[in-house]
Amino acid sequence: MDGLSARGAGSHVDRVTQLQDSADEQCKMLFSSLHYLHKKAGLVQVSPEIPITQQNEGADSASEFSLRTKDIATDICRQAKKIDALIESLPGVAVSESKQSSEFEELNKENEVATRELQEADQQACALLDRLSRALRDIAENSGKA
Repeated sequence: MDGLSARGAGSHVDRVTQLQDSADEQCKMLFSSLHYLHKKAGLVQVSPEIPITQQNEGADSASEFSLRTKDIATDICRQAKKIDALIESLPGVAVSESKQSSEFEELNKENEVATRELQEADQQACALLDRLSRALRDIAENSGKA
């Protein structure tokens, strides 16, 4: 595989990592927003038959709560758009299944060639090691006779 292909594959991995990080960030944002809504929402009477018997002491004012929830919603939407953009940038999203299969087959063939080359290099290295070991043994045996 040439340097360009390796670099291209690396950028795909980088995008997947960015996507994972963005999804994690969105989860944190959603968790934090639920926590905020739970802790800072004022109690509202939803039925005339059910009165409010206590107040949420830590609640934000209605205007502050409304402003903050709009900010939270904006942040969540922005993060969702970022995730959508990352998904669209992934390879294969706009490629047909048959094209992906042919690319996979080509990569598989390249991998098989590289595996054979590695096995041949390993065999050559083992043969060289055997020759070197014999040569060192001969030297050691002959140096004791002199």
